[in-house]
This record gives sequence, C-alpha cells and structure tokens, in this order.
Amino acid sequence: MKEERVFFRSGGIQLEGLLSNQGALSVKGGIVLCHPHPLYGGEMRNRVITKALGPAHELGFVTLRFNFRGVGESEGVYSEGVGEKEDVWAAIEYLDFKLNHPDAPIIVLGYSFGAWVGMPVALKEERVKGMVAISPPLGMTDFDFLKDCTKEKLIIGGDMDDYCPFSLLKEWFEQLKEPKSLSVIQGADHFYSFHANLVVQPLREFLKKF
Repeated sequence: MKEERVFFRSGGIQLEGLLSNQGALSVKGGIVLCHPHPLYGGEMRNRVITKALGPAHELGFVTLRFNFRGVGESEGVYSEGVGEKEDVWAAIEYLDFKLNHPDAPIIVLGYSFGAWVGMPVALKEERVKGMVAISPPLGMTDFDFLKDCTKEKLIIGGDMDDYCPFSLLKEWFEQLKEPKSLSVIQGADHFYSFHANLVVQPLREFLKKF
C-alpha cells in the first residue's frame, strides 16, 4: 500500500504525516496512528506503528500516521501532552476530510505516549468508533478516564513491560467496561524490540469488527 507525504494544520502550526491511498479498493474506515514519546525518539516511522499498517491496509482502512509537533518536519515544540492532544484532534479532522464518507468509522491507535494523548481525544470524539492502546504507560500516568468508555477497545501489552506492568495492566483492564479485548504479548518489553510483529494478529482481529 502506497503512502503519500502530507501536511495539515494543528492550530497555528503545520504537521507532517503519511496518508495511505486505497485507490479503487473499497474503503472500510480510517485509522489515526499516534507514535511514542517525542522526547525519547518517538516518531511516525516507529517499528510498532509501522507494523500496525499491515493489517489496516489489508482490511481496507485508510491510515494516517503523523509526527507530533516538534518531531521530524512538524512545526512547533513539545507541549507536555497538551498541544499533542490538539494534534490528535487535527489528525482526526484531516483524515475525516480525506475519507469523505460520513459513515466510515475512524479508529485511533496510540502506542505508549501516543495512547496517553490519543485515547482521551478518541473517547470524546463521536466520529471515533474504536480505540487501540498499545502499552499504555500505566506505571507513569493515569488512564482511569477510560473506565466508563463503551466504545470498542483493544489493549495490547507485553508481559515484560516495566512502564506498563502486567499486574497493573490486568487489574486496570478488568475495570474497563465492555466491549473490550486484551492481548498480552509474551516476552515483550515496552519497546517491542523483537516482538513488534506480534501486534499484527490481535489488531487484525479487532479491525474485523468494523
């Protein structure tokens, strides 16, 4: 699946992204992909984000991965999650415009920091019908805002993750409302150094619901 380099506005700044093109294929929906922490090497070509593109394109979803403000060719500077939430809103708006299909579901996928800033926006945005949180950093940040969420949710985590400890992940997941699903990647740490390909199958099964 080909991607084209795009730029779109987030407030007063311009963000860089890569937008896939389904061409003549029927479009099932759209996915916004949010990368890990900008201050620790996170960017839109991250291995986990890249692996997630495969099942998305296979099942007919248009994808938009983008660099948060201050990363790559995106303007602005790191904003401690505040401005980055605005960037997620802008990405949803841009993807929705490109889809040009009011009934096409939009899904927000966030990995680590991307889950922290992406999930609150996905929760409030009516156009978003599904949410994927990969290794939400539960050991560092509060994700209680998701406990009453009734949108389709997929949570993916590794059982060797120091930033998203398995015991904490399991306890938190049990408190989430349905519909929800949990996929635990055996042997994976927070960075999925040798396990990034294992996010593909649970994501594929999740996307089949739409």
